[in-house]
Amino acid sequence: MYTQAEKESAGTLEAYIDTGIATVPGDASIGEALDVMIAHNTSVVMVVDGDEVIGLLTAGDMSSMVARGIDIETRRARDFASLCEMSGSRPCTRVNHDEDPMNVLKVMQHWGTDRVLVVKNERVVGTVSALGALKSWKEKV
Repeated sequence: MYTQAEKESAGTLEAYIDTGIATVPGDASIGEALDVMIAHNTSVVMVVDGDEVIGLLTAGDMSSMVARGIDIETRRARDFASLCEMSGSRPCTRVNHDEDPMNVLKVMQHWGTDRVLVVKNERVVGTVSALGALKSWKEKV
């Protein structure tokens, strides 16, 4: 038996937003960003410049850099983060916190990513993974 709140939130992203996202400054090395991922046991870090979000770095990004032989101790996170702006000319792979799960999956497919920023009132509140979006979609169908 579901509570009214559980019924109302079924099929929404709310339950699948990762709000505990680890952050690194843009001038951190790729190696430092990887250390933060490992320390937090997470597959994504948000790259920031003060309060501004520069973008995301994922474990997939990291594995690609290591495989290509990029020096992760000298290269900077800001140079490899999936860049975005909350407004302006650079697109940001982001969705609203109350977005329909199918739309979230379409955004991910369009941008070729499996994790996007989630915003509420134009502020980043976390990220959602493809698996989280799929779980939300599955609850809805």
